[in-house]
Amino acid sequence: MAKINLEHLAGRRVFSDRGRSIGYIEEIMAKQDGDDLVVTEFHVGIFAAFERLSASTVGTALLDFFALRGRDGLYRIPWDKLDISDPTRPRLLCSEEELPALRAQPKAK
Repeated sequence: MAKINLEHLAGRRVFSDRGRSIGYIEEIMAKQDGDDLVVTEFHVGIFAAFERLSASTVGTALLDFFALRGRDGLYRIPWDKLDISDPTRPRLLCSEEELPALRAQPKAK
């Protein structure tokens, strides 16, 4: 199992299988596995940073006001759909056509 420092990934631009930028890694989700943290998904896209705001009532209100929840450009990419072997240039392991299926869904109220 490869170990990569998260600070080398956070904020990196993610490229599609065609070399097009789809956004930046804004958030890295992980779960506890014994003594280790295991990455489960990457939140990528222009609105991923705003998603962090949705944990608060004020943040949710702002996202709703600007209609940002569930908007194009926010992707939840499973750990196995992102090649991070070169942490300076992460790239999708799926096609751009599959991106809509990875779009973040609005959180239930």
